[in-house]
Amino acid sequence: MKRNEKLIRTKLWQYLLPGIMMTAALQMGNIVDTMLVGNLLGADAMSAVKIGMTIDNIMEIPGYVLGVGGSVAVGILLGKREREKANRVFSVTLAVSLICGFLFALLSAASPALAEMLTGGNALTDDVAGFVFVTLLGAPVLSLALQFMNYVAVDNNPSAASAYVIVSNVINLALDYLVLKYTPLGTAGAALSTVLGYGLAMFVLVVYFRSPKRMLKFVNPFRENIRESRNPDHDAKNRPEGNAKEAFLLAASAGIPTLLYMIFITIKDLGLNTMIIRLIGNDAMAVYTVCANVVLLVMLLVGGIIGTIVSIGGVIYGERDYFGLRCLVKNVLVYSYAVLAVLLVILLCFTQYVVALFGITGGSLLEISVPALRIFVFCLPFYLWNKFLTTFYQSTEKTKIAGLVTSLQNCIAILPAAAVLVFAAKSAGLDMLNALMASFIVSETVTMCAAWIYRKVNYPGQGMLLLPDEENENILDMSIEGTLEDAGKVPREMIEFCKEKGADSSKANLLAVAAEEMIVNIIRYGGKKVNTIDVNLCITEHAMIFRIRDNGIPFDPTDYTVDSGEFEVHGIEVVKSITDKIQYMRVLDLNHSVVEIAAGED
Repeated sequence: MKRNEKLIRTKLWQYLLPGIMMTAALQMGNIVDTMLVGNLLGADAMSAVKIGMTIDNIMEIPGYVLGVGGSVAVGILLGKREREKANRVFSVTLAVSLICGFLFALLSAASPALAEMLTGGNALTDDVAGFVFVTLLGAPVLSLALQFMNYVAVDNNPSAASAYVIVSNVINLALDYLVLKYTPLGTAGAALSTVLGYGLAMFVLVVYFRSPKRMLKFVNPFRENIRESRNPDHDAKNRPEGNAKEAFLLAASAGIPTLLYMIFITIKDLGLNTMIIRLIGNDAMAVYTVCANVVLLVMLLVGGIIGTIVSIGGVIYGERDYFGLRCLVKNVLVYSYAVLAVLLVILLCFTQYVVALFGITGGSLLEISVPALRIFVFCLPFYLWNKFLTTFYQSTEKTKIAGLVTSLQNCIAILPAAAVLVFAAKSAGLDMLNALMASFIVSETVTMCAAWIYRKVNYPGQGMLLLPDEENENILDMSIEGTLEDAGKVPREMIEFCKEKGADSSKANLLAVAAEEMIVNIIRYGGKKVNTIDVNLCITEHAMIFRIRDNGIPFDPTDYTVDSGEFEVHGIEVVKSITDKIQYMRVLDLNHSVVEIAAGED
C-alpha cells in the first residue's frame, strides 16, 4: 500500500473555490473601485487614488504582516499540534494590529501635508489628501479585516473567510457607485466606501466564531504562561508556552517576506510615481494605473489558487508531510498557469476593450495605452512564478529566500531597470512609456534568475522546493481505503516495517494494536465521508510515532469517555492504556491523531 494524493487533492478543492472567490472579490473590489473612479470622476481622480495608495500600503503594514505571518506560524503550529501556542500568536497579533490601527488613525490630521509630499503640490493634491484622510481614519477597521481574512481560512473555515471578503466588497462597490455619483465627496468617498464595506461585513464572521470546528481562541496575550492541553491526564507536564514577546516574534519572523513586500512596494510606488509624473506626464500615470490593475486582475483569478499554499501548505509542512506538500505544489502550478494562459490571450487580443473598462475610450490616451499594455503583459508569466516562490518559501519557513525574491520583484530590480530604460529611451528619442513597460519584463526575469542562483549557492544539491528527499528509510507512509479489510493490512505492514528497521518488536506490536483500533473506529464512526485514510509511521531515536489523518466527522479521542452518551467507541481506552502519548487536532477540516510509544526501557 503506497501513499496517494486523494486526501490532499480533496482539501485543495475544498480550499480552492473559497480561496479563489475571496481573492477574486478582493481584487475585483480594487479593480472595479478604480474603474468607477475613472468613469465617474475622471482620469485625474483615478491617478490620485493610485498615488494615495502609497499611504494605504504603509498603513496596512502591521495588519498585513502580522496577519499573513501569524497565519503561517499558526498553521505550522497547528500542524505540530501546539494549539495553545497558536492561540497565543493569534491573540498577540490581533491586539498589536488593532493598536497600530488606532495610531494610524491619529495621523489622519496630517493628510494635507502627506498629499503635498506625494504629488509635489500639483493639481492632484486635493484629491490625494481626501483619499488619504479617510483611509487613515479607517485604519482600525482595516487592520482587523486583514487579521480575520488570514486567520479564518487557516482555522478550518475557508468558506467563512471567503464570505466575509465577498460581502465586504459587494457593500464597498454598492456604496462606491452611490457615493461617487450622488455626493460631492470625490476620492474621499471611494476610501469611505472601502472602510464601511469591511466594517459592516463583520457580521458575517459570526458564522466563524460560532463554528464547532474553530480551533483558535482569544486568550490574554500578556499572561505569562498558558497550558498546552485542557486534558491534564494526557499532558502531565502542562508545559508553559512562552510569552507575548515570543509569540509576536514568531509571527513577525514568519511575516518578514510580507514586511519586505509592503516596504518595497511602497518605495517602488513612490519611485515610479515620481518618475512617471515628472518625466513622462499625467497621461502615462493613467496608463500605469491600468497596468497595475491588470496585475490585480491576474491575482483575482490566480491569487486564490496560490493562496491555498498558505492555508494548506503551512499545516502540511508543520506535520512534515513532504509528499503532500509536493502534491499541493504540482496542482497549484498547473491550475495557475492554465488560467494565466487564457488570460494572456484575452489581454493581447482585446487590449482596447480592457483599457476602455478604465474610462480610456479614445484620443491620444487610448493610442498610447494599447501598445504599452501589450508590452507589459509579457512580464506576467515571470511575475506569477516569482509570486509562487515567495508564497511557498514563506509558508515553509525559508524566509531568507522568500525575502530576497519579494525584495527584488517589488523594488530592488524594478526601480533600477525602469530608471535605466526610461532615461535611455529619453536620450535616444524613443517612447519612454513603452520603455517603462519593458522594464517590468526585465525586472521579473532578473528576479527569477537571482532566486535560482541563490538556491544553487546556498542549497547545493537540493531541489527547487528545498524539501528533504521523499525517500526516508525510517518512515512508512501509505494511504488506505475506508474499509475494514484495508484496516487489517496496516498492522501487518507496520510490524514488517519495524522488523526490517530493527525496532523493538514488543513495542511495535503494541503500536500496531493501537493503530488498528483507531483506524477501525474511524471507519465505523467517522461517517460516510471517510473513503481514504492517510497513515504514517515514523521511527526515531526516542519514539515510535503513528499518525492518522481522515476526513470523517470531528472526533477527539483524547477527550473521549465511555459514558459520553452518544456512542461507545470501543478500543480508545485500550489505545490510551498501551501508548505513552496521544494527541489530536482538527486541522484543514480533517481529523489528525497521533499516538506515540517511547523507545526507551519499559
